[in-house]
Amino acid sequence: MKPPACGRIRTWFALVCLGLVVASVPGIVPLARAQNYPGPWNNLTAGGILPLPPPPPQGAFGDVLFANSKWLVVQNKDGQQFPVAADKIGQFLIRWPSSLRDMTSNDLVEAIGIDQGGMTIRTDHLDFFVGADQNLVQSNYSSVLPIGRPVTAIDPTYQRMMSAYDIAAQNTIYSWVYPTFPGDNGIPGQMHVVGNPLATNPLRLGVPGNNFITVLPPNPGVTSVSQVTRGNPSFAKKGDTAFLTPVQGDPMDEKSLNVAQIVLYKKVRRNEFVP
Repeated sequence: MKPPACGRIRTWFALVCLGLVVASVPGIVPLARAQNYPGPWNNLTAGGILPLPPPPPQGAFGDVLFANSKWLVVQNKDGQQFPVAADKIGQFLIRWPSSLRDMTSNDLVEAIGIDQGGMTIRTDHLDFFVGADQNLVQSNYSSVLPIGRPVTAIDPTYQRMMSAYDIAAQNTIYSWVYPTFPGDNGIPGQMHVVGNPLATNPLRLGVPGNNFITVLPPNPGVTSVSQVTRGNPSFAKKGDTAFLTPVQGDPMDEKSLNVAQIVLYKKVRRNEFVP
């Protein structure tokens, strides 16, 4: 089945009108690129021989106008329509509204939040994964800087070993490449956690090493919860919100927008969805 009339497909720059945002889709944390640093004569952050690290992938939000098993049409706030063929989607994920009551001890829960010390974090959002969807994540816990980079043992600019007290200095270096908001350069940074829920009041996630992380809501504030699953365009309905991450370098062909990932935001829980 062919998509409905969508007007002339414009270049990818038209999608900028959607309002580009960094595609750190809540709950989904992109892998950090390894440092390409062959020698001490190259300075990554001061215009050395090697190029600056690439920016995080970008994407944009839109509203679903039409969907079936083969096509998805998304419209931005300016009325521009973008058809997406199912075979042009690298990964299709769905976020279903949920709550702590829907979790079981067999699920995997992902959280990233402010490290409070004592194996405790505070966060305003949780994602959880059930059954086969659990292979989208892996049980772990690791410290990350406020800009999303993992804390490394070696500073690639100064070529010296890093201690816990150097985290703020390292973050200042990286923030020249990836600007941060005022106040983000503090110690500690953040922690990324994936584990099985051992208790829900408060939430405690079991992590490798026979440890657990306590996850608290922001102070003040509440923590939202989503169930994340795989999907396809047939799950979409008119009025849903979709976040599209384009294929870098080749975002469009004659008929379809090529996307590396689509995240569909549903308004009903997974067990309430009717195809």
